[in-house]
Amino acid sequence: MKIHLHLICLLAAWLGFSTHLAADAPTTPPPASLILSGTYENWASQPPTFLNAVTGWQDFFEAGYLGASTTIGNVEAGGIWYGHEVFQRPDGLASSLTTYNNPAAGSLNELDFHATTVGHVLAGTGYVAGSDPASFSYAGLGMAPYASVISAAVATNFSATELGSFDTTTESVITPFKALFTGVGVTRADVINSSWGMSDATASTAECLAIDGLARQNPTVAFVASAGNGGAEAVAAPGACFNGIAVGSLGGADFLQPSEFSSRGLVDFYNPATGVTHTAVRAAVDLAAPGEQLFLAAYLGGSGSLGASTNPRITGMVQNPSATDLYFTNMDGTSYAAPIVAGGIALLKDVANTHPLYNLNALPLASDSRVVKSVLMAGAKITNGWDNGQTLISGVSVTTQALDPATGAGALDLTGATSVYFFGTTDVTGAGGGSINPLGWDAGTINLNAAANDYTFATPFAQDFALTVALNWFSVREFNDQTNQGEERGFANLDLELWRLDGELFSTLIGRSATLYNNSEFLRFEELAAGSYGLRVRFDGTLFDLTTSGIASETYGLAWSTVAVPEASVGAGAAIAALCLLGRRRRRRA
Repeated sequence: MKIHLHLICLLAAWLGFSTHLAADAPTTPPPASLILSGTYENWASQPPTFLNAVTGWQDFFEAGYLGASTTIGNVEAGGIWYGHEVFQRPDGLASSLTTYNNPAAGSLNELDFHATTVGHVLAGTGYVAGSDPASFSYAGLGMAPYASVISAAVATNFSATELGSFDTTTESVITPFKALFTGVGVTRADVINSSWGMSDATASTAECLAIDGLARQNPTVAFVASAGNGGAEAVAAPGACFNGIAVGSLGGADFLQPSEFSSRGLVDFYNPATGVTHTAVRAAVDLAAPGEQLFLAAYLGGSGSLGASTNPRITGMVQNPSATDLYFTNMDGTSYAAPIVAGGIALLKDVANTHPLYNLNALPLASDSRVVKSVLMAGAKITNGWDNGQTLISGVSVTTQALDPATGAGALDLTGATSVYFFGTTDVTGAGGGSINPLGWDAGTINLNAAANDYTFATPFAQDFALTVALNWFSVREFNDQTNQGEERGFANLDLELWRLDGELFSTLIGRSATLYNNSEFLRFEELAAGSYGLRVRFDGTLFDLTTSGIASETYGLAWSTVAVPEASVGAGAAIAALCLLGRRRRRRA
């Protein structure tokens, strides 16, 4: 099968140079830096952006949460070259950088430039050798610098004429995903990232069925994939698969503008029970993150896509990769937006694993991917032109689309997600429903055609407020461990509602997210009147059910965020995160 990497503008970015960046970088960088973003040639007049300020990453770094308790799997065409200087780490660090040798027939297991750039975003450090306390270069830091990383490759052939294009087999793709999801032969991943795409209009190829089945059967392993760089074209698989998080790209001065190249629109839905394909009915992008003009580690060895190329301009760049201080500039693509989200999930899980006061170890469903996805969506920032189709119908704000076609719930905001994940309701007692705080999440279960699960805000809102709320569940796809195949079994249709309360009664319906073909529901209100409110989750039917015993119930993740209007949420959330995440030794930047 022909596959394409999700990056663009590569040929314009062939510039490698030494990273003595202290002289080249802005004279007063922020307290901690992440991946540089900006046009390198213009840095003197237009200093680059440090993306930590955009994503909310800095609070984690300053508090010493660098992902050390987590494992990230990265499944790409080729492997990450850990010889680059950005992957240097302090002596004695327990976490590891390893490579999974794909045993599937025909797998090349070659190092590749693209996987190396993605690996930089995920877990580069730029550690300055011998520094104590640890110091880091401006350019080296990725999202989860101390996370363990397992690099896996799926390519069986690299194109000689089309840079970034490669072939796979079903076996070469499914094999490493099975290992990373299940922990058979390798450490089970906390989050898996993939930044490549293949044509799959209905997300029903063998690869998508298997990935979705593995995700559902291993719900503590979050799966993140890039949406693709097709512009107006719909999202490609595996981003289009149901049980992961598809990430679009953002740019612009504030990184709230959907990138022109980022895939968007509505994808198709195939119903195996009826044999009918419903066209352009499902919003596949779940979230968005920065993906423009990045400055990333270069692998120029003669393997992978570079080694296969016959383009003289590219073959002339190939060299022994002993030079570790070379970088690509001006790199664009959803390939880099996805690992920003995946690395962010690793940071959240690192706090959940290890913080002495706010760890979620006692809550077995805190790491459930349905919860994590809902938390990220509820904490997201609204992007420029964001529109999920909420329309006022007879006084009720209704959407049958749920998400914005280009950016899903909006821009990744780890500050907002932190507030939702740690500082409000953390799982309601019981199967679903109950009293909730203004921020929080719940892992619930609801029975088919039973009474709705009702959540009531414990205290009336004393002034106008903004609300975002996200609901996620899995498509019922199963993975057969004996045949290594995924199977389509069913699809539950859940709905999400917002009600105004009269005492304890749900009296007036305010909003409804009622998609047919999504397994996400989402509502956003920028201003609601003061008063008492509640959330309602419904399960009134299935789109199809091919199970033997029937789908009797569905498990879901629900998350919500409120903030008083006109008070700004960013400052308050940042203050909470900065105060509450502190607890480890600070690291400094070189």
